[in-house]
Amino acid sequence: METLRASLDSGDLKFSNTALSVDQLKKGLAQEAIDPYDKLRGFKEYETCGLSGNGRFTAMARWAADSLKSVQTNTERWHRATADVYVADPSSVGGDVDLVFRCAIKGASGQAQVLLETRVSAPDPPRVSEAFHQQLAVKLARTLRDELECTNEPNIPDELDVDG
Repeated sequence: METLRASLDSGDLKFSNTALSVDQLKKGLAQEAIDPYDKLRGFKEYETCGLSGNGRFTAMARWAADSLKSVQTNTERWHRATADVYVADPSSVGGDVDLVFRCAIKGASGQAQVLLETRVSAPDPPRVSEAFHQQLAVKLARTLRDELECTNEPNIPDELDVDG
């Protein structure tokens, strides 16, 4: 929080969303993986963190709307970072760091979606450096991987090649 407060040059930085615990996020995503997919409702988007002040920062997670095949073939938007991780071209998502990774959930044999999506938006550089922005996205993805205990153990790299 202090690093973001300093980066955003804001002493009045405050949460702009209802607190969502790691446990709530884990339970929600795991349940969606196990339950039959509802085509009308789709997947829920979980805003994991929202901060406002002299700038806005948000982080979200959800099961991806795109299939693995769609991500693999849409090379204008998605770039492969590792065998399990794809990163979106920031220019196609408003400068956000958006990544998807394969995450198979134990007990979800009929899992409708195996791609978990995380997106982090932050004020443009120089207020928040690209490296710090990417670090936040990597940390969120790794936390979800570890908390959800993805059975395929996806390798989320330290650095993302967001420029393709």
